[in-house]
Amino acid sequence: MNSLLRFLSNYEILFYAISGLIILISARRTFIAWREWSGSIFGLEKEHSQRRFNQGLTVVVFSVVLMAGLFIVNTFITPTVPGIQQLPTPTIDMTQQPPTVTPAPTAEITAQGFIPTITSYFSRGCFPDQLDWTDPRNGDTISGTVELKGTVNVENLGFYKYEFAPMGSDTWTTIAAGNMIVKNDLLGGAWDTSALVPGDYELRLVVNDNENNPLPACVIQVTIEAPE
Repeated sequence: MNSLLRFLSNYEILFYAISGLIILISARRTFIAWREWSGSIFGLEKEHSQRRFNQGLTVVVFSVVLMAGLFIVNTFITPTVPGIQQLPTPTIDMTQQPPTVTPAPTAEITAQGFIPTITSYFSRGCFPDQLDWTDPRNGDTISGTVELKGTVNVENLGFYKYEFAPMGSDTWTTIAAGNMIVKNDLLGGAWDTSALVPGDYELRLVVNDNENNPLPACVIQVTIEAPE
């Protein structure tokens, strides 16, 4: 189902162009058949013209119905299915992949002593109260459709997106994206895991600032089990 919706969305313009061309050609033939039918005197000639008129009109109506159906599917149905479309945000490149290797924690000396500089959180690149997952948590077991919650509270936020990949794989699939501050709340989309092979997966939360500079990704590990 997802593959069909993605195919219809990707080639929407082509389908409209082909349908429009068919409608123009069929409408012209229908008009010609109507004129012949109107001017026919003999019964056999009139019957032949009427049959051509009916055929042309059927093609026109069928093409219009197909175009309307495609418009309804791509406008109202496809956007509600997670992972089919990426949300448009200004001045972003959704194909850009941020670094998958997160920097190690560092420390600096202050008047109070050594204060950790948060560049990673348990070596996962997460920033408590700034960039973090709140549901699910690292190591959780999930199934079915999951409402993803987290925190994206950074200065000069450009956009964020969240993705998943099988454990040990570098092939990331975007679930959804957004460009508004989120504090321990829904990130904007549900994750349907029912079609995935049960096993270990990684979830990562990727943030770019308003100059399109990527921040370290916040990555957690979850286990997907088959729904009962």
